[in-house]
Formats: sequence, structure tokens, C-alpha cells
Amino acid sequence: MTAFTVGGSTRSTRSTTASGAPKNRHKKDVLRIVLAVWCVIVLIFLFVPICLVVLHSFNRGGSFSIWSGHTSTKWWGTLFDADKAWSAALTIIVFTVVGSLLPPIVRKTTGWQRTFISRWFGPFAFLLGVVVVALNTDWYRNVFKDKNLGDALRNSFFAAIGATIVAVVLGGLSGVALARRPGFWTKPFMLMVFLILVTPEIMDAIALAGWMQRFSFGLFKSSTGGIDGGIFRLWVGESLYASAVVTLIVRARLAGIDETLEEAASDLGATPGRAFRQITLPLISSALVAGGLLSFTICLDNTIIAEQIATAGSTTFPTYLISQLRSTVKPFVGSAAVVLFIVTIGALAFVATVLKRSGDSSSQIAATLGGG
Repeated sequence: MTAFTVGGSTRSTRSTTASGAPKNRHKKDVLRIVLAVWCVIVLIFLFVPICLVVLHSFNRGGSFSIWSGHTSTKWWGTLFDADKAWSAALTIIVFTVVGSLLPPIVRKTTGWQRTFISRWFGPFAFLLGVVVVALNTDWYRNVFKDKNLGDALRNSFFAAIGATIVAVVLGGLSGVALARRPGFWTKPFMLMVFLILVTPEIMDAIALAGWMQRFSFGLFKSSTGGIDGGIFRLWVGESLYASAVVTLIVRARLAGIDETLEEAASDLGATPGRAFRQITLPLISSALVAGGLLSFTICLDNTIIAEQIATAGSTTFPTYLISQLRSTVKPFVGSAAVVLFIVTIGALAFVATVLKRSGDSSSQIAATLGGG
């Protein structure tokens, strides 16, 4: 309120700022509500199909798409060998619980403590349990009752893991080179990376099919070490796009980090290899994990390339599912899709846990996953 005198009388008026503040606050509240409603609508639009897949995986009828009106778990029984599945799940849970509880118990009873071991023993025990179960069930093949579906899921994970390793190695080294050793080759190389990202996948699939047919020998033709030649093909083909994604993430990560630490290591006499292992690699570790996660999810559900280059013994789950769409889709296929989705979400949660234990905040994790 502002008071002033005109002709002996006192008048008052509200300041412009005071009168405008409630209006601006009201506009912000309305905008916040509109954005919240929009987010809810988008989430519903995105997740309703997923919820329907989960629901129809419990369909009592004989078709996945036609709802019978009743729920049943018989198709999950058709998918899994119950005894082996429960045994596998229990083994992984026991390994994880023991690995998480053992460090604090040892610390309380003996007083011996190592921060690094305490931090990573739980995740390591979980991975050890996964490997032990995999070895006991022929890499999860025996867990599934339907042999073809079990082999398809097994091949999908096998191909995704191998392609992820290839993508992380190639993409990680390429990202470091782009960020730390730029030169005349940088622009042509970046052009090639973006060309890989924008090229239609069907073009890549046709090109790879022709190339691998021409060079169909050695690892690409016959089984080696118990691994089908088609799996080696999938490792090469699926890592093509994924390696470009990892390259951009690692490059973006290093671009925002000063090079003085690596230069200081060199000034103190560290060799380039030692500086890379002790300085550069820890700096990009979160980017490599994030890139590996994205690569795994990209390769896990790759369909077009897998359809063109996989052999009879390396059929993946998406390819198997497409073949089933030519006839009536049984609900147990939906159950397998739910398992695939749960594994993907579990991988995301596991990587987020690893990144947080590495000291990265949630904002840094989001920036790394976004390439920032």
C-alpha cells in the first residue's frame, strides 16, 4: 500500500508488484496442475499396453489377444519347469542375502573392515548366484518347458551380452579418442557414427546378411566352443548400432571433464596405459555402465537384424515371437514377454544401484544416460 497527498487529501493505491504477484502465482499453479495431468495421461498411454500384456499372460483361454474373462496361471506352468524355476530363484536370493549380510557380520565379530569389499560384496554375490544357476540349468535352457522358446530366450540373452561387450569396448575406446585425441579424422568419424544411427535398420540388416553370406567361414559358419556360429553373427550385427550409442555417451562424459588430472599423471611419470587405467577409466566408468545398459536393452529386443543374419540354431525370442504371430498366439508367449520386461527393469535398477555406490548422484546418472 502506497499513500500520497493530493490537494490536502490523502489517497492510497496498491503497488503494481503486489497486485501482480497473486496473478502470477495463480498462473504457475494452473500450469503445474496442467503439466501434472498431462504427465499422468502420457504415463497411462505408455503403460496401459504393458499392463494388458501382464494381465493377458494370466489369461485362462487359449488365445493371448482374446480375453476369456478369467485368470489362470496354467500358461506360466507351460512356460516354466516349476521345480527348476523356484530352485533357481531361491539360489539367487540366498546368494544375494548372504552376500549382503556377510560383510557387516564379519565387521561386528572380528572388527575387520574393508570399505570396497563391504560396498561391492552384495552385487558380486548376486552376479555369482546368477552364474551358478546358469551353469546348473545349461544357461537357463532347462528352466523352460518349451524347448524352442527356452532356446530363443537363451539365445536372446547370449547375443545381447556378447554384443554389449563388443559395443562397450569399441564404443568406449572411440569415445575416449574423440574426446581426448581429436584431429583431422574427428569429423569424418563423427559423420560415420551419426550415419549408423540414422540409417534404417532394414538397410543394415540387408547389408549384413549379404556381407556375412560372402564371408561365411570360421566363427560365422560353424559352432566354436559350444557357441553356434549364428551367435557370433549376432554379436557383430547387433553391436553395430549399440557401439555408436556408447561412443556418444562416453564422448559426452569426457567432454565435460577437465584433462588436467590425466596431464598431472603424465607429469608424475605415469605411462599412457597406467594413466588410462587409473585416471581415465574410473572417470568414464559410469558412462560405460550406462552405455552397456542401453546396449543390452537395444540388443535384447533387436528383431530386423536378428531375422536376417541369425541361423537356425541362433533364433532369438523376438524372431520366435514373430513366427508365432502367423498363427494363434498362446498366452505363454505373453508370459515370456513379461519375463523379458522384468529382466530389463531389473537390469536398470541394478545399474542405478551400482552407479549410486560409485558416488554418482541421481542427476549425474540421468545426465550420463542422456549423453550429457
